[in-house]
This record gives sequence, structure tokens and C-alpha cells, in this order.
Amino acid sequence: MSYDTNKNWFYELNGRFVKLWQYVESAATDTVGSYNVRLPGEYYGHQLIYPNEDITNGLRVEYTSLYEPFISESLENTSARASGSDISFALSGTRITTSDTNNFWDTTSGFAAGDKIRVIGSASNDADYTIDSFSGSGNSNMIVSGSTLTDENVGESITIYQIPKSVADASVDESSHVNLNNMLTLAVMDYLKAQLKDSQGDVQLKEYYMREFWKKVGDNESNKRSISVSFPASPFALK
Repeated sequence: MSYDTNKNWFYELNGRFVKLWQYVESAATDTVGSYNVRLPGEYYGHQLIYPNEDITNGLRVEYTSLYEPFISESLENTSARASGSDISFALSGTRITTSDTNNFWDTTSGFAAGDKIRVIGSASNDADYTIDSFSGSGNSNMIVSGSTLTDENVGESITIYQIPKSVADASVDESSHVNLNNMLTLAVMDYLKAQLKDSQGDVQLKEYYMREFWKKVGDNESNKRSISVSFPASPFALK
């Protein structure tokens, strides 16, 4: 029976299938009499092998999912952000105010009525809200609805940023966006095309679209990583 399964069981995503592997520290053996004998010349060490035990009670797979599968704007358009110590909360829990009166919210930072926002950095006001409207000189007041704001004076460092606004299942249409960035959205389209061609029996095009799918997934992952390598100048360089 396995123990520490989070350490010695691994999986690989292969299209729509999940391949399961077991991590062992062993070598190929054979039974001679009542003894297990390692075969001559076999490698001994850490290996990934096909599971060698029965899974009698089923398999539990834990993963994350999209809480909001469809949103009203693409992720690239939900980048409004404001941060500072000049933000306060007032007026019976409906108004977020800043001392900056030069269109701070909806022009400089990109916020607009209807946006969904998240407030962090204030112990009394960490929550999600929806912008209803703006008021005051230079639109310095942001009127919100949702969770109740707690009155707070200027002084604490607070960050407010836009988050995707979900679309109800019954309201999803061609104007809705998948809750993925542009690259992964294009990858999803390739995957759907591959499944369509698979159902039509066109294996060649199915494989083509699956290659395009994995190519875009790979590009998306590589875009997240920025790796730099530096070497000291000679004669201290080691190669």
C-alpha cells in the first residue's frame, strides 16, 4: 500500500487522457527460490514505472478549475490598478475616495462603471465590489456595491485592481470571453477543432490541430519565464 502518495505518484496529461506513473527506487528483480534477486546489469536507482499495485478504491485527482469560466472582457482588458495611502472609505459603506482629483479612477487608471474590483491591504475592507458610478471633482469618488465598506481614513497603503466580471451561464453569447488570456484562448480553439476532426474521422487534421494546441500551450508557458544567465569576466570565468 502506498504512503506519501503526493511524493511517489505522478501523472502526465496526454491530450484528454491522464497517464499515471509510480516513483520507485529499485531495479528489475527476479525470484529465485524464496529470494528476490536483482538481475545482473540492471540499473538501480530512481525510476518512474507503470503502477505495480492495484487501486482498489478508485483514484482521486485534485485540481483547480475556473470559478468563472466566461467573463465580459478579455483578461488583457482587465488591468486597471490603483495603489496608495491616500485612499479612504466613507458614506455608509458605498464610496471609495482618493485625494487625487485628476480623474484618478476612470481615466488615469482605466476603471469604468460596471467593472468588478478587488480591494486588498485594508484589514477591514478586503473584499470584491462592483463599480456603480463616479462622482465628485475629477471623479474622485468611486461608488460601489457588493460587500459593505467599513469607514476608513487616509493613511493605510491600499491597492485596488480590476478582476474579471463573470457572465451568467444563461447570458453567455458570442461576445463573451473565455477566462483565459489570448494565447490560451487560441489554444482552446485548436483543441476544439482537433476534437471536431477526430469525430469526423480526419486523423491527419486532428493531429495537426493538436500540434498547434500544444505549441500555443508551450508558448504561453515560456512567456511566463524570464531567465538570464551571467558569467564573470575572464580570467575568473568557469566553464
